[in-house]
Amino acid sequence: MSDDLPADAAGLRTLLLQERAEMEKVLAGERAAHERTRQQRDRFKWVLQEMIRRYFGRSSEKIDPSQLNLAFAAVEADQAIVQAEPPSQPKAPRSPSQRRARRLEDLPLLETITIDLPAEEKTGPDGAPLVKIREEVTEEVDYQPGKLFRRRIIRPVYASPAHACPPRIAELPARVIPGGQVGAGLVAHVILSKFVDHLPLYRQEQMLGRLGPTFTRQAMVQWVRHGTLLLQGVHAELVRRARAGRYLQMDETPISLLDPERPGKARNAWLWAIHAPEQKIVAFEFHLTRGHGPPKNLLDGFVGVLQTDGWGAYDTALNALPGHQIVRAGCAAHARRGFVKALEAHDERATPFLVRFGELYAIEAELTSADPAARERARSARSVSVLIKLHQAMTAAAADSAILPQSSLGKAIRYALVRWTELTRFADPGYGHLLIDNNPTERQIRPSKLGLKNWLFVGHPDAGDRPAVLYSVLGTCKLLGVDPWAYLTWALPGLAAASNHTQALFTPDKFPGIKA
Repeated sequence: MSDDLPADAAGLRTLLLQERAEMEKVLAGERAAHERTRQQRDRFKWVLQEMIRRYFGRSSEKIDPSQLNLAFAAVEADQAIVQAEPPSQPKAPRSPSQRRARRLEDLPLLETITIDLPAEEKTGPDGAPLVKIREEVTEEVDYQPGKLFRRRIIRPVYASPAHACPPRIAELPARVIPGGQVGAGLVAHVILSKFVDHLPLYRQEQMLGRLGPTFTRQAMVQWVRHGTLLLQGVHAELVRRARAGRYLQMDETPISLLDPERPGKARNAWLWAIHAPEQKIVAFEFHLTRGHGPPKNLLDGFVGVLQTDGWGAYDTALNALPGHQIVRAGCAAHARRGFVKALEAHDERATPFLVRFGELYAIEAELTSADPAARERARSARSVSVLIKLHQAMTAAAADSAILPQSSLGKAIRYALVRWTELTRFADPGYGHLLIDNNPTERQIRPSKLGLKNWLFVGHPDAGDRPAVLYSVLGTCKLLGVDPWAYLTWALPGLAAASNHTQALFTPDKFPGIKA
């Protein structure tokens, strides 16, 4: 091989550089292969984590990234409230365009209503009967499941032949949308489509456009706004009744809010939920904070049992209410989730604790339809012994040096032991009316999380009360077994004509079609 080497130094240097370049190519290929292996490993790791989250995580956390492109619709609609005119000064109705008028005429006329004057008002001051001179015709677009239709309201106009009085006409009933050409059924359909079926307004604009007239999302946001204003009195009454009971559950959930002080950026706001299981009422309030202020205001004056998770704001709120007569109860589901998390982390020592929780929930499943007295007897006979064994096992585990305090299992045990008195309140004598956990309240929160997947943001702080009011009313309808569309088409016209003193007559429990 020595014969192949160059004899001079320059040749040797050239050969060395060539070999170095070839070595760099080999090393670069190895580095690229290593990087591909690392990326593939990270990809497999991500897929595994995603599968674990989808199989074991809460369904409310499964977010479809493809839905992100829907955000602009809700943002555009909610921000329209800033330019909206106050409800006390409604805009004068605009004359319909030729296109709108032509399309309205194409809709079927399914209903004609005649609103006439009473007989005693058809006589003039001179005693002569008034003569019908014309008819005042008002048309509106309304909705029945699957179709739009026209409703014609005819009001005869009467005049005195001797001109003894001005022409007379019956009053037009109060409208859900002042000065609008929209009936209660269509407003109810838009509200339910967004807050029950989770359809953004831009999708509804497209869907209604296939049925008849083209209604813009800007118009629909005003329908939702007016509907919410009418239902605010119902919402206030639901909150009042819930607080007047003896048992409340509370929870809170974040909701994304565009910050007007930081254009293009979002922040967290909060929907605070109170659930009165005995009265079958759920009510939400919108707040910008997760601190103790909202629960303090909601609980001021409440007397009874408050059931929550372990969020510290509830303790702070009660400490800020000196002399309160509130008994705390805990949520067994939150305690159980800590052990589920430990098991998901492959700590099989969590299994015996989960078996005990399973025994408690099996007993509760048998008591779903039982009255408080029967529930109290069954818990005393069966649940208390399970709780004693569970507490003994947790106490022993807490003293076990093999269970690290910062491990998932250690945290779960500490969470439960610190709150043991509250967690077992449901099995104490005199508390048969309590539930074992806060899951019913979380089920009422779930529609708001599903809605956020589609409409994602509240576009302005002033629009935050809308989901709070509507989720309260619609959630209470669900608890009572009331059809929400039938309720809204009954309540909205009544509320349009109601006073502040009669709004409470239109709560969901007053609906004529409610199940006995």
